[in-house]
Amino acid sequence: MEILISAGDPSGDLHAANLAREIKKLNSGIHISAVGGKKLNETSDTFIYDIVGLNLHGLPSVKQYFNLKKLLNEDIAGYLKKNKPTAIIPVDFYGFNIKLAQQAQKQNIPVYYFISPQIWATRPERINAIKEFVNHISVIFPFEEKIYSQAGVPVTFVGNPLLDTIPTMPHKALKNSSSEGFTIGLFPGSRKQVVSWNLQTMLDTAKLIKDKYPQIIFKIIGLYSLKNCYMNVPKDGFEILYESDYITRANFDFAITTSGTVALENTLIGLPMLVMYKLPWPLYFLIKSIIKVSSVTITNLLTNEKLVPEFLQRDAQPDKIANTVLNIISDENKLADIKQKLENVRDILGEPGVYNRTAKLILEKINGL
Repeated sequence: MEILISAGDPSGDLHAANLAREIKKLNSGIHISAVGGKKLNETSDTFIYDIVGLNLHGLPSVKQYFNLKKLLNEDIAGYLKKNKPTAIIPVDFYGFNIKLAQQAQKQNIPVYYFISPQIWATRPERINAIKEFVNHISVIFPFEEKIYSQAGVPVTFVGNPLLDTIPTMPHKALKNSSSEGFTIGLFPGSRKQVVSWNLQTMLDTAKLIKDKYPQIIFKIIGLYSLKNCYMNVPKDGFEILYESDYITRANFDFAITTSGTVALENTLIGLPMLVMYKLPWPLYFLIKSIIKVSSVTITNLLTNEKLVPEFLQRDAQPDKIANTVLNIISDENKLADIKQKLENVRDILGEPGVYNRTAKLILEKINGL
């Protein structure tokens, strides 16, 4: 039996590799082929193409477009026809993976999608193609199950994979008896462009907070691969931590972060935060025109309340952000209430064992064919 797994970005590559390992644990005789990145390359038996290495975000360049077209219409289509995998598991990354699912349907190969594209946030019409080309989808947020079920797409809520990687209640269980004072973490992003758009605003905000409370410690969470982005950060008053772990972050008292997965990670850590995000105006207006949700922070969507304050674009001004942070951190009761509500989010997201549960589900469906 052969299963082809496909992922197109670093996050999906990690999730796909973890799922592949669980499939192998359940049935070591399964041959895993993959389109993805470094993690899938290490895990799979046959690695077809490094699509993660293309670093695709948004619209591909002309060269990337033709490379992808060849990959799908010639390389992968030929591979499917020649090897006829038992099933295909696309992981997130809609643009590429839905075309892969379409190729699979032509070969009568069932498709079991893992991690839904965020159709609830933007471009909800994508559900039509998913319904047409996908046999079943395993989703990681509870409200997604209702969306797909109402549309007639076979769906199962399997829980969120972060539950498998972030220890239970680390803000309490892993808090060190450190002599350091009140610490605020700055999370300017994991992509070069996002860091360039948001870092300076975070630094200016931190300076305003320090004017009020000089004893507050600021630590910047960055990726070593983006080290050049932090060359102009003042050495006085800021410590830069590269490739930090969850235990380190659990010892922060507050965070200022860009939106994205990091906000959900901080939620599961139990770290109160504020989300800010700035980007070029043309891109902002484009995104605003297609966004269909009331909040950019998944924590707020899961809890149905503005648990995490948001400052976007024009509102992302250092004085506004600093005033809100000061208002929160100066009120111990407010901080405690936020922490308790963040801890409750873990229950909303299901139970640990997501990869194993998903692997079992997919294998049961394959064996039931």
